[in-house]
Amino acid sequence: MRSLIILSILSLWFGFGWTQGKEPMSLESCIQTGLENNRGLDAARARAQGSRAAADQSAAALLPSLKLSAGYSRLSDVPPFEMTIPGFPAPRTITIAEPVLDNSNIKLTLQQPLFTGGRVTGNLKMNRNNHQADSSDYLAQRCEAALNIKILYWRLYQAQRVKELAEENLRILGNHLNDVGNLLGQGLATENDRLKVKLQMSNARLMLIDAENNRRAIGIHLNNFIGRPLDTQIEPTSIPDTSSTASLNPPELIQKALSQRQDLVAQKYRREATEAGRMAAKSGWYPQVFAVGNYTYAHPNPRIFPAKDQFDATWEAGVMLSMDLWNWQATKHQVRQAGSLLRQAEDRLIILEDAVRVEVNLALLDVQKAGEKTEVSRSGLDQAQENYRNVKNLFLEGMATNSDLLDAEGLLLQAKVGHAGALVECQIAKDKLNKALGAY
Repeated sequence: MRSLIILSILSLWFGFGWTQGKEPMSLESCIQTGLENNRGLDAARARAQGSRAAADQSAAALLPSLKLSAGYSRLSDVPPFEMTIPGFPAPRTITIAEPVLDNSNIKLTLQQPLFTGGRVTGNLKMNRNNHQADSSDYLAQRCEAALNIKILYWRLYQAQRVKELAEENLRILGNHLNDVGNLLGQGLATENDRLKVKLQMSNARLMLIDAENNRRAIGIHLNNFIGRPLDTQIEPTSIPDTSSTASLNPPELIQKALSQRQDLVAQKYRREATEAGRMAAKSGWYPQVFAVGNYTYAHPNPRIFPAKDQFDATWEAGVMLSMDLWNWQATKHQVRQAGSLLRQAEDRLIILEDAVRVEVNLALLDVQKAGEKTEVSRSGLDQAQENYRNVKNLFLEGMATNSDLLDAEGLLLQAKVGHAGALVECQIAKDKLNKALGAY
C-alpha cells in the first residue's frame, strides 16, 4: 500500500510538470514554425536578396545613363578682350568682349554602351548565376533545418514514450508488490521476495527520473531550434511511419538526388557564374565603345565666342572609344585567375556529386538496417509479452518464482523500449534518406 502511495505521488508530480504549459504539436506544424523562426534561414534569405540586387545593378549597365552636373564660380576681374586696329592719325582700340565674372553651367550627359568586349554581359550573367546559387543554397538550408527539426521531434517522441513505459513499468511492479504481499500473508512468499520487488521499484523510479530529465532536455533543444520559449512543453502528436521500404531502387534514387539536390544546383550555378566571370575578364583585351550626348546650358557658354553675359544652350553627340594598349599583362593574369577559379568550381561540382552518391547509398543502408531492426524488435516484443503473461499466470498459481516474474517484467520493459527506439530510428533513417534526395 505504501508503495502504491509513493507511485501515485510520483505520477502526480511528473504529470503536473508535463501538463503545465503543455502544447500538442504535430510534426508538420513544428517544421513550419521552425522554418519561419530559424535565424540561419533568415540570413540565407537575406544573402539571396542581396545577390538579386547585385544582378539588377548589373542589368542597369546595359541601359543608357543620364547624368546631371551643375556649377557656379566667381572669377577675378581681368581686363576686357580688346583689339588695336592701326589707323590715322592714331591706332584705334576696339573692345571685343567684356569679362564675365559670374560663371554658371548646367550639363546633361547621356551615355549608352555600344561595345564592351563582353564586360557588361559577363558581369550580368555572373551576378544572375550567383543569385540563383544563393537561392538554391537557401532551399538546401531549408532541407537541412527541416531534417534537424524532424530528428529533434522524433527524439522527443522517443523520450516521451520511454517516460510512459517507465510509468507503466512502475504500475506493473506495484501490482507485483501487491501480489507478493498477498502470497506472503498466505505463507507462499518470503520477505526477501518482497524486498526484491521493492528494489526493482527503486530502480524503476530512477529510470523514470532519468526519462523525465531526458525528455525535458530534448524539449529545450527543440524549442531553441524552432524559436519557441525554452520552457514550452511540446507534446508530439505525430507517430512514426511504419510503411515498408523494400521497393527502393538505388540507381533511380541516385539519379533523383543528382537532379533535385539544391546544393548541387547551387554549385552548378556557381560554375556558370565563374565561367561568366572569365568572359568579363577577357573584355580587357577589347576596346570600350560608348555613344555620348551632351546638352549644355551655360552662362557664358564656352562654345560661343566672344563670350556673352547671358545663358545659352548648345548640344553635342558622338562616339567615344577607350582601350588599354599596355597594362603590363594585367588582363592576361586576370584571365588566368578566372580560368583557375573555373577549374576549381568544376572540381567542386564533381566532388559534391560523388558525395551525394555516397550519402544516398549510406542512407539506403541505414533505412534497410532500421527496417530489419524494427521487424526484429516487433517480434521480440510479441515474445516478451507472451512470456510475461505465461510467467505471471504461473507465478499466481505458485509454479514460478518471484525472480522469474521480475525477469519477465524486465524483459518486457526492455522489449518495449527497444521497439520504441527502433521505430524512431527507422523514421529518422527515412527522413535522412529524403534529405539526401533533396526533399523534406
